Amino acid sequence: MSRLGLRARLAIALVAVAVLAVGLAALIASLGIGPRINQAARSRLADSAAHSADLVATVYQESGGWTSTAQTELTHLAGLEGVRLAVSVSGGGVVALGPPPTGTTANAPIVEGGRLIGTVTVSTASGASLTPEEQALEGSLDQLHLIAAGAAAFAALVVGLVLAEALSRPLRRIRATAERLERGDLEARVTLASEPEVRAVGGALNRLAETLEREEELRKASVADLAHELRTPVSGLLTRIEAAQDDVLPLPANLVAMHDEADRLTRLVDDLARLADAERPGLLLDKQPLDLAEVAGGIAESFAPRFAQAGIAFATTCESVWVSGDPGRLEQIVTNLLANARDYTEPEGEVRVEVHREGESAVLEVSDTGVGISGDDLRHVFTRFWRADRSRSRAKGGAGLGLAIVRELVRAHDGRIDVDSTLGRGSRFRVTLPVVDH
Repeated sequence: MSRLGLRARLAIALVAVAVLAVGLAALIASLGIGPRINQAARSRLADSAAHSADLVATVYQESGGWTSTAQTELTHLAGLEGVRLAVSVSGGGVVALGPPPTGTTANAPIVEGGRLIGTVTVSTASGASLTPEEQALEGSLDQLHLIAAGAAAFAALVVGLVLAEALSRPLRRIRATAERLERGDLEARVTLASEPEVRAVGGALNRLAETLEREEELRKASVADLAHELRTPVSGLLTRIEAAQDDVLPLPANLVAMHDEADRLTRLVDDLARLADAERPGLLLDKQPLDLAEVAGGIAESFAPRFAQAGIAFATTCESVWVSGDPGRLEQIVTNLLANARDYTEPEGEVRVEVHREGESAVLEVSDTGVGISGDDLRHVFTRFWRADRSRSRAKGGAGLGLAIVRELVRAHDGRIDVDSTLGRGSRFRVTLPVVDH
């Protein structure tokens, strides 16, 4: 059965149900009609016995006893009635009235002049309880049951095949679409059916295809962005090496520039390594109870001179709240958020760090009065290699990985990160982590 297709299974199931239904109907009919026919036959035979008893009493009275004339007349009447009679005389003895009763019989008392003179026993001429007509009717019913079972099985087979075809058609479309996706055709989509269940499956497959298509586009974009990010410092290194070989640039100045390009490459590789680590958090995190305010305050203190040097006002408001986390990874979250705020805040702007508790959550907020993010760009801020201003970010050495790392690390801590931003007015990044007792 497991090797059969859906259509065959549905057809077999419907045929089985039809045959079972007809079989149950035939069984119920046999259990109900058969006993009723037999009961009617027994009632009819009892009536015949009572009628014969009245006839025997009449003949007995007219003949003046069990004379030969009475016996002859009763034998004749039994032939006319189509029954076999036997009379048991009170006090003993049997009056022979032709062939004795056989098979199913019925008895009735013979009363003459108010006294019991005997008992009459009656059976049909054949000895069967059913008449030939009733036997023919019973046989006809059995044949009709068989015909109904065959007709129901055939009708169920036809209906099952039609229904199976109708039901399996959208499933075959879904299968064909899945096979196209398996072959790499990520633009394949299912034409949604009208049935709610099949429509839900088709919709889920379409959403999966859209996700795969977005992931593929993101993968291609990431590879292109990575190649672009690597090409710039590598090209710079090659150019300066060639310049040094040709004695075009003095060696000391050229070495400084080459060091800067190598340092940019190192930072890019480090960021990629951190992102790869963040995407495997279960293998990396060493969680322990710690005060989020101490973590954020320590990183903020190390950033204060950088903000002062850039002419950016910097303030911290940290309320003690304990979370379960990896100290190094939480420091990395705060570091990346502060670095992002510094890169996108102009001199005379302001950056704030806040840590506080809201219900059962610890909240870390980093806000700035920087350039902000447009509504169209806001949904991309946590995408790897994405930058709102590529040239400006590259000048500062960024590769668009910092916020992607933050998102993965926050997820690894069972938290959530949100961002609110207005173009030209600044941004606020909000990290929410579960609170723990300490």
